[in-house]
Amino acid sequence: MSRFLPFAFLMSLLTINSCSIKNQYTSYWQDQRNFNSEIYTQTAANFYDSDNKISLKVFNNDEYLDLVIETNSSHTLRKIYNLGLSIWIDSAGKLKNNYAINYPLPGEIQFSEEQFRVYLRQFSLTKLNEEFMDRFQNFERVNMTKNEITTLHVSENTPTYQFNICTKQEVLFSYHLRISLNELYPKNQTEKEEISIGIANVNDANEVYESSLSSKEYINQRLNALKAGYNQNPMELSESWVNFKISQQP
Repeated sequence: MSRFLPFAFLMSLLTINSCSIKNQYTSYWQDQRNFNSEIYTQTAANFYDSDNKISLKVFNNDEYLDLVIETNSSHTLRKIYNLGLSIWIDSAGKLKNNYAINYPLPGEIQFSEEQFRVYLRQFSLTKLNEEFMDRFQNFERVNMTKNEITTLHVSENTPTYQFNICTKQEVLFSYHLRISLNELYPKNQTEKEEISIGIANVNDANEVYESSLSSKEYINQRLNALKAGYNQNPMELSESWVNFKISQQP
């Protein structure tokens, strides 16, 4: 299923002046092709986004790009639950919103802070992993060059994408995304030198979202927005971009 994006929305996504841009890092070369390898868990993060409390690991070989996004913050996880998570990828390393995977998608029900605390407390590790599997079943592939979004199921048998979301004893939320390099680069492009990775919410924290907040949360949000230097959208992730040098086979 494919749906086309309005032109105004297209242009807004192409604007990155308001987001945070980090320095360049280097991906890990990974010969291991097993998606479930422990190497993705054991390897240290390339980059930590202190604004969003999200760590990012980037691996590649000559077939795949592997991204591991993790957080131990329940506040960050609530933003992902309520507003979804977009991973933007610019294979030219130019920090442009041309391709994204939207997963998890925004929830139909918006959690207040207290509701989300109660929600998390009801699960053991095993049950929370089962909840992730039940809740996060669809993803969106965003292709801005074709002005379209395609909705797919995570269990579809395809070599192009692989997904895993889990919770562990030491990590509240761990998301492993694998994408075939053929999806990101033209078939005739042999040189792959740099790539940009962007992290943001799928939806904005607009008036509809704010209407779901408790009175106390809404008042605190408005008061905090007046503080100098405060994130003007505290209910959203701060859009953040990181450049990575693509590793070559040793």
